[in-house]
This record gives sequence, structure tokens and C-alpha cells, in this order.
Amino acid sequence: MDLLPLRSNLTPSRNELLPLSVYTVGTEIQPPLTRMKGFSAHQLFLTISGTGQFRRLYVNKDKWDILRPGQLLYIPAGCAHEYMPYGEEPWFVGYVTLLENFGEVLSHWGFGDAPRLLQLSDVSLFTDLLLAIWQLSGNEHDPWRTTELLYSLFLAILKDTSGQTSVEADSGVPVVPPAAPPASYRASVVDVAIRFLHDHLNRPITIAGLAGHVGYSQKQLTRLFRQAMGLTPLQYLHQIRLKTARHLLMDHPDMTIRQAAAYVGLEPVYFARLYKREFGRLPSEELRGRERG
Repeated sequence: MDLLPLRSNLTPSRNELLPLSVYTVGTEIQPPLTRMKGFSAHQLFLTISGTGQFRRLYVNKDKWDILRPGQLLYIPAGCAHEYMPYGEEPWFVGYVTLLENFGEVLSHWGFGDAPRLLQLSDVSLFTDLLLAIWQLSGNEHDPWRTTELLYSLFLAILKDTSGQTSVEADSGVPVVPPAAPPASYRASVVDVAIRFLHDHLNRPITIAGLAGHVGYSQKQLTRLFRQAMGLTPLQYLHQIRLKTARHLLMDHPDMTIRQAAAYVGLEPVYFARLYKREFGRLPSEELRGRERG
């Protein structure tokens, strides 16, 4: 399957009528990623080739699940987690993330508040429908058809894995709510933009790209963001990236500055400069202070 760049469906649509709706969809060579407060939407995450590893944060944090080709991982919204490639081969994944706007469809299908790991008998069950959803997402988003395809995807998964015992990645700790998500896509454009920034810290994000995702001009988005947050979108993005990186450095003694910078989508030298401006000292000084403590 070819690489399909992330497409998002952020503009208001028919979510008051559609129980499920597609948030983002695509494929990529997956880099390491840590989400301390989880993702704001539910995720269906398929290993197409290569191998990865996944763990829930704050729950048996030394326990990693290995994700092999053909395995589908469901991660509920708000579930703090971390995943990364495992081994030498690039980890090629496909994903569809979705919102449950009302009702309890997912829990009735067995997709509740804990991650699930399932083995598909045929990867094309997922990838063919993923491609169809991707083609109808983004600027040409068709909410009716993408939701219809999303239902087809879940039904194909349920049929293929019927009778299969799924692996629950971990259990026993309440799910942490996602960071400041809007209640639905009927929320303001600023809320929708904030949601996207929190969910995609590790990606290269430009104001032009963000404005395109939410369907506003750069000038309109910047004006609305300033009114609501007192910051430009870029200033807000830098702020949450730096706070996330600082938390990672403090809580992961084995993490390097280069790794922390990569986790939040910044080049190390630029990261160090922004870090000093925000916190008054360099990341290297922060690490020395951590070691003394």
C-alpha cells in the first residue's frame, strides 16, 4: 500500500445526525510517539509491515505489547500511551481515528475504555476501506459516505475476528480525559484547531496547513486564536510542545534531549533555543538538575 498523507475532517458536518464520524485517516512510517493525555479521538491502528511496540502510560508501564503485521490495535480516546518501532525494519502503519458523537455503538461492539489488540486474517480488509475513506476525506470530505465506510470497516473487523479472544493491553486505571478537546465539531474553530495541535505535536505543522485543516484563512484563524487564547497558533503550539518535552525529560530518566525534541516535532538546536526562552535554562541544564535531584 502507498503512503497516504494524513487527511482530517475538522469542519462542521452532520455529526448531530451521525453516531460515528471520521477524524483523521492515512498511512505512514510510524516514528516514536508519546501521548501523555492520550488522543482526543478513538484510534484504529494497523501494522501493515515491520513491527512496533505499544504500552499504556501509568499502567504497568514496563509492559510493552509487540505489534506485528496484520495486527489491529484499538486505542480509546483519552488513554495515555506510547508506541515506537521495534527492530530494524521501518514500521509501516495505517490508521483511522474517529469520534463517537452520541450513543454507545463502540462499547456494544466490544471497543470500550481499554485498548484491544486483534489479529486480522487479511490486511486488505482494513487497507481497502482505509483507502476509500481517505479518498473521501480532507477538502472533499463526504461525511455521509465516510461514516458509511467506517461502519463497513468495523463490521469487516467484527466478522473477521468473531470468536477471537482479543488482548487487552492493560487494565485497572481510569482513562485520563484528553487535553481540552471540543465536545463535538460544532465547537468553535479555535477549539477544533487546539484539538488538532494537541493530537499532532510530533508532526511538522504550519499555520497555512492548520488553517487548511480547519477551513479558515490564516488571517482569520490567527485573529480568532488571539481573541480566544491571547496567543497566535504558532505561539500556542510552541508552548504545548515545550511543556510536553519538559514533562518527558523529567519523567523519563533515559530520554535524551534529541529524543525529547523529536517527540514534539522540533529540531534539537531550535528546541534548545525555545526551551531556554520559555523556562530560563537549557534542556541540558534541566537534565543536570534532574540528576542532582
